[in-house]
Parts: sequence; structure tokens; C-alpha cells
Amino acid sequence: MARVEKSRERLFLILMFFTFAIIGWLWEGTYDLLKYGVIANHGVLLGPWLPIYGFGGVFMYLLLNRYKKYPIVVFMGSFSFCTLIEYFTGTYLEITKGRSWWNYKDMPFNIDGKICLLASIFFGLAGILLIYFIAPKLKEYYSRLNYKRAAILILFLMAIFTLDFIHSTNHPNIVKRYHIIDPPIEGIKIFKK
Repeated sequence: MARVEKSRERLFLILMFFTFAIIGWLWEGTYDLLKYGVIANHGVLLGPWLPIYGFGGVFMYLLLNRYKKYPIVVFMGSFSFCTLIEYFTGTYLEITKGRSWWNYKDMPFNIDGKICLLASIFFGLAGILLIYFIAPKLKEYYSRLNYKRAAILILFLMAIFTLDFIHSTNHPNIVKRYHIIDPPIEGIKIFKK
């Protein structure tokens, strides 16, 4: 019985990774649509996922779920952990791919344009949402899935993700934020510079 529970927990974590990676991709795309009036595929990979959000969500859950009784610990843990992930991922991408995928240089309290205070506060709030609301709902929903069908779905997603990762190692996606829709959709821009 304990073995089945561990298998279900692994399935949950993998599904959580893909859920947050896809939510991150949708979040970034929605932000660009609202700010610039364009649709852009963010991230190094070609598919509709941003692994930094997937790994960040899973690791926040694994590290912080045990501190549920202490919201300030959850907030500060998310704030710190995700800020470090973002900084080191940005540095890694610059070193290995020769370019940046995001830039906070125009934001106050930034470090090397890779992180900024506002984004870190957002990460802290996202950690609160994840631990207290999103993860419990996802766990409840995913626990109702047929185990074999969930395993097949995961194998399918992992195969596509792996192929995307291998391809993108040598051919990374370059964000073409300002060139996808020409001209931008003016009526959609909400956050104007």
C-alpha cells in the first residue's frame, strides 16, 4: 500500500511540474499580450511550457508544504528560493546560450537585470497561493485520475518534453516578442510604457 502511495505521489509531482510549466507559459504570454499587444513564445524550449515554473512549483511544494502552519515562512521561502532559481537560471542561460531571456534592468532594486524586488515579492505571493490553494486542489483532482491513464499521459508528455529539450539544446527558441504580430494589437495593450 505504501508503494502505491509513493507511486501516486510521484505521478502527482510530475503532473504538477507540467501544470506549472504550462501555467507559466500562459502567464508570460498573457503578460506580453496585455503589455505589448503581441503573442510570444517565451523560454528556451519550443513547446508550451517554461520548465523554470514547473521546477519552481514542485520544489516550492516539496520544501515548503511542511511549513503550512507558518505563512511567513512559506512567503519568505518562496521569495528566496524562486529568486535564487531565477538568478542562477538567467546566469546559466547567458553563459550557455549567449543571451538573456528576461531583463529587469528597468526595474528598481534589480541585480544584474536577472532579478528584482517586485518579481521576488510576486514569487512569495505565488508560493502562498501554491501551498494553501493550488497544490491541495491539484492533488485532490489528480488523485481522482485513473492511475494507468495518468501514467500514459505522463509518458507522452515526458517524451515530447525530452525531444523538445534535446532539440532546443542546440536550437533554442529566441523570443521574438515584438515581431510576432505586426502591427501589435493596439486595443489589447493594458500596461502601456
